[in-house]
Amino acid sequence: MRKRWVFAAATALQLSVAACGGGSTNDHPAAGAPANAAGHPTGTTAGQRRAGNNSPATAPSAASLPVSFADLAAIHKNLQGRRGRPVLVNFWATWCGPCVEELPQLAALSREEGALGTDFVGISTDAWVTGEGAETETKVRTFMARAGVAYTNLIYRGDQDPLLNAFKLPGPIPFSILYDGQGRIVTSWTGPVPIAELRRKLAGMRAPA
Repeated sequence: MRKRWVFAAATALQLSVAACGGGSTNDHPAAGAPANAAGHPTGTTAGQRRAGNNSPATAPSAASLPVSFADLAAIHKNLQGRRGRPVLVNFWATWCGPCVEELPQLAALSREEGALGTDFVGISTDAWVTGEGAETETKVRTFMARAGVAYTNLIYRGDQDPLLNAFKLPGPIPFSILYDGQGRIVTSWTGPVPIAELRRKLAGMRAPA
């Protein structure tokens, strides 16, 4: 089941990115893009180039990042603890090229919007491929550090169907959901998040009624 879902997700992801106008294959490499011996994507990503001056002055160390394994109950508890603030939840994996590509932009936006009262949470599905051990946690931490991501990331631990059903995941990743302060879904995106649209949504949520 796991291998079948991963293969289907990777295939559907390539189609969804193309269909959504997510950019050329150079801008959004497909899942399984070339990586070096350490498992990192080769070269500097377009997302890192676009992040530009929004990069943190000092990149966070991988060991210091807020990363932990979490089952579905723990994920719900984490999100419930953020009530009162808008939350962007980003489902991703280190083996997914477009997921990794958008991380620097999400990291930069999280630094800007965090000061304005918005939380960002990443949910990694890496454990479905590499297991629930140190290898998976190290890989997630490494990719986060390279992208400048400092917000909470939870590595999902559990069977696939409960997560897919709980968040109505379509299969392809990246997939992101924006919640308001009461935990209600505002909108969702399959494929990389359109940053300008997300900015407008968040600004609108802050505007007086």
